Amino acid sequence: MAYTVSGVLHCRIASGTPGQKRALVRAAARMALERNASQITREYLPGQLEEAQSALALELSEWRQVDARWPIEIKARLVLRLEGEAAARAQAYEDALRDQQLHHELYESRVSYMRDKVLGDADTARAWWLERHREGHQLIAWDEFNTHILPFVGRAEDAQTNAMRTAYVLAQVVERLEDDPARHKLFVTTARFLMKEMDWPDLAEALSLAEQRKLQPEQ
Repeated sequence: MAYTVSGVLHCRIASGTPGQKRALVRAAARMALERNASQITREYLPGQLEEAQSALALELSEWRQVDARWPIEIKARLVLRLEGEAAARAQAYEDALRDQQLHHELYESRVSYMRDKVLGDADTARAWWLERHREGHQLIAWDEFNTHILPFVGRAEDAQTNAMRTAYVLAQVVERLEDDPARHKLFVTTARFLMKEMDWPDLAEALSLAEQRKLQPEQ
C-alpha cells in the first residue's frame, strides 16, 4: 500500500565528521527512514492505518543508529495518509472484506439455526421439510429426508419417527416383492403368523383384508 507521508526527520551526526560528508549522511538518514517505515507498514492491512501509524511512531520515537558504517542516528515524527488511488483501493478492499464477513456470519447463523432449531427435535424437522415444500424452495425428497436426515435429528427416537422409519422399511419390502408373487405370499403368511403369536389378531385380520382388496379386480 502506497502511503502519503508527512512529518519531521531529525538526525544527528557524531562530532568530528568531515563537513563534506554531511550531505551524504543526511541522504543516508532519509533512505534509512524510508526503509524502516516500509518494513513496518507492509505488515498492516489497508484498513489498519492507525495501527501502522502507532507502530511507526513507537519505532521512530527514540534515537537509533542508522547503520554501523555511518556515524548517524535518527528519530522522526511522521503522519501516514491514504490519498487518491491508494485510498480507493483501500476502500474497495474494506468493502470486499466486510462483504465476505457478512456472508460468513449469515452462513454461521443458518448453520446454528439448523442445528439448534430445525434439527433439535423430529417434529420441528418434519415441519421444516413441509414448509420448504409448501414454499417451493429447493426440494428434498421425503425418502431422502426420512432415511438420511431425520435419523440424525437430536431427539429423533420419538414414537412417530420410529413408526415412520419402520413403515418405510416395510413399504420397501412390499415393493420389492411385487414382482415375486410366491415370496410375497410367503412374507404375508409369515407376517400374519407373527402377529397372531404376538396376540395381535386384529392386525393379522387387517393384513388379510388388505391382501384380499389387492386381489379384487378393479371395477
